[in-house]
Amino acid sequence: MICPTCQTNFYPHMNNVLIGKNGKNNSVFAYYQMCPECREPILGIKESMKGEVYLNPNDVERLVLLTRQKR
Repeated sequence: MICPTCQTNFYPHMNNVLIGKNGKNNSVFAYYQMCPECREPILGIKESMKGEVYLNPNDVERLVLLTRQKR
């Protein structure tokens, strides 16, 4: 995974939390971690596939990162 702030490549050790169900009745999870290099937050969202109840927090495939505009 690459930090969107400092562009450092690192192995993810994310945490995740269920935030609710979307309109398709799939679970939506928020993922978060501090970058090990620049210590800025890395945030993302991920929708479960049909039938998935639990999502591994270190599986970042299909994770949509939330980024802030550069100043």
